[in-house]
Amino acid sequence: MNIYMKGFTVGNYKSFDSLQTISFATSRIMRHPTHVIKADNHKLLKSAIVFGANASGKSNLINAMRFSTQIIIYDLDHVNLINKNFRINSSRYKAPAIFQYDFIVNGQEYLYGFTLSYEKQIITNEWLTKVNENKEDCIFDRQIDDHFNSTVYSDYKKNVKFQIYLDDFNNQITESLRKKTILSDISNRAQKKDDPIDIISNIYNYICNMIIIYPGSKYNKINEIGTSDKEKAFFEEIVQYFDTGIESLDSEEKEMDLDKLFSKLDEEKKEEAKIIFSKTASNMPITLRINNQIINIKRDENGQLIYHKLLTNHGNPNDLFELSDESDGTKRLFDLIPLLQLDNKPRMILIDEIDRSLHTNLVRQFIELFFESSEDKNIQLLATTQDSNILDLKLLRQDEIWFVERSHDHSSKIFSLNKFKERFDKDIQKEYLLGRYGAIPIFRDSFLSDYEYTDEQ
Repeated sequence: MNIYMKGFTVGNYKSFDSLQTISFATSRIMRHPTHVIKADNHKLLKSAIVFGANASGKSNLINAMRFSTQIIIYDLDHVNLINKNFRINSSRYKAPAIFQYDFIVNGQEYLYGFTLSYEKQIITNEWLTKVNENKEDCIFDRQIDDHFNSTVYSDYKKNVKFQIYLDDFNNQITESLRKKTILSDISNRAQKKDDPIDIISNIYNYICNMIIIYPGSKYNKINEIGTSDKEKAFFEEIVQYFDTGIESLDSEEKEMDLDKLFSKLDEEKKEEAKIIFSKTASNMPITLRINNQIINIKRDENGQLIYHKLLTNHGNPNDLFELSDESDGTKRLFDLIPLLQLDNKPRMILIDEIDRSLHTNLVRQFIELFFESSEDKNIQLLATTQDSNILDLKLLRQDEIWFVERSHDHSSKIFSLNKFKERFDKDIQKEYLLGRYGAIPIFRDSFLSDYEYTDEQ
């Protein structure tokens, strides 16, 4: 199964008022052919890198995708709906929020989206459409009055089952279903019966597998590096390549002291926590973040709770460093490096502030390594940054470069560099900083002259 994202549209969410779209569709540009995915008759980009000033709305683009995927996977009760509308216009609280994904699945284009009411806290509409050259075929369309339309599957039995699934939303819909997506409900029920409705399940699973990394994200399996020879060798090679000063990686195995872990609890709660913790760790490893150190706890063959702590060697094997001792840049690298060794499962990776705590050259090298490592994989990248130094057509295609700008009405607008029709040899960093493309901070010329200081002041 091949599935890729062609685009994402959002409206009335945080700084996005009118509908704004970011697209992975290619233009006629010929440079960097390895940045292009060929999906039957469709050509898609492997990346979209978003630039913009502070408070322009770059992070809100990532937030919009995370917010909508959480609703899709779970329901409205699992997200915070407070102050998520475009608040500059107070009337937008009563207007619907809109989220739509454009997918290419096995060479066929599909549009999936939904609207929600902030005021009523329900999903008001949801649709899945098959896009053909001359028309669009509706697979399902959930209207405010809970009326549904659906296409007929060529497989009669599958079509009957599909109609049965839709009946729950069509007949006397419950309050809980008003907060839930059809996509997740059908996917979960169909998978439990081992009879998935293919296209719905494929899209749902793709959304579930999206990876979202924020500046504060942590790689939860960080201590598995010390116990996996293959992963350890890969990390050692990469951290040396990025000149972090780390010569090798090691790990320390220790027995878990539950009394120390739960020392701040009273005795009754401590014993209760120890029982729950022990039972859970017996079934699967537990990942905890303690004092900025992430540790994985599991039972060994003797039944003892043990954990491995990752240690780094900076040239003195007798005095190893913990990850918490490393620089912010090295910690950020440990969050990003796993993205270079993903399997071939179709994925969209979202990184907010990819340049956080990293040198310009390091960001550039990471992007180049991403293209290299994902060349034969179904993986795409959407990242935001303020680092104008990577605005370089030797690194990126014109259609891979996007800007987010705050308009006069304080709403965010998304647009592509490609609309400016720049030549491949153009110094776009210089032009960007000169303001040719917008999406840069604007300062008042009169700021200092507005204040006159005297000796008395």
